[in-house]
Amino acid sequence: MITKRSALYHHHRTVGAWFVEHHGWELPGRFAAPEAEAAQVLGGVGLADLSYRAKFETQSEPVQSWWRLGAGRYLVIGEPHSEPLAEARGSAGFVDVTSVYANLLLAGPRSKHVLGKLSSLNTSGESLPNLSCAQASVAHVHAIVLREDLMEVPAFHLLVTRDYAESVWEALAQAGEEFALRPFGLEALRLLRG
Repeated sequence: MITKRSALYHHHRTVGAWFVEHHGWELPGRFAAPEAEAAQVLGGVGLADLSYRAKFETQSEPVQSWWRLGAGRYLVIGEPHSEPLAEARGSAGFVDVTSVYANLLLAGPRSKHVLGKLSSLNTSGESLPNLSCAQASVAHVHAIVLREDLMEVPAFHLLVTRDYAESVWEALAQAGEEFALRPFGLEALRLLRG
């Protein structure tokens, strides 16, 4: 039974996404052929909605797989039923913020260029290496930026509050027009993760 929808559900439906059920969420499986979507990400830039990913905040350093957001503030994020989230689920001191944040994934060799048009965040490998995080304004909206490359392809998770998800998505799409940015779904993401 489908129980949850992303803040971008109606936008995705309007542009003709084919939906799939994934961990109780109704999300875009694809917008076009998954192979073409994956090729676009590998050769240019793509944008995906991964809002289904579980997100927990805590003030104590987690045992594994976490992002440090600031002094005494940590984020645990991942697939809803993954082992790294087992510690967070149901534990005291962990606050489930899954429904607070939309999770947009901007990926591809041109992703840094698109992000650079909407933020002053330095996305160089020295300043924001793989598996690091930062907080910045993206399209005039506060965002948590998590760098998590897909193999050797630069990729950035942009966590923004649900009420700004559509405006940030549209700003990214517009900023990426010159790089032929296209949306991609979960099927292409599986191909990219190999």
